[in-house]
Amino acid sequence: MFQEMLYLLDHGVPWNILKSWSRARRMAACIITAERDGHVFDWSRRQYRE
Repeated sequence: MFQEMLYLLDHGVPWNILKSWSRARRMAACIITAERDGHVFDWSRRQYRE
């Protein structure tokens, strides 16, 4: 839980916004942010492809 919050903080999401989001929304934001950086998330395995 804290890793995802730190990841989003590092990518510019303000703390007061993060506190109001559900865990599912934070995880979705992490996946979207990582995909913008070129990573590919495999939804069937629920992990990033190597």
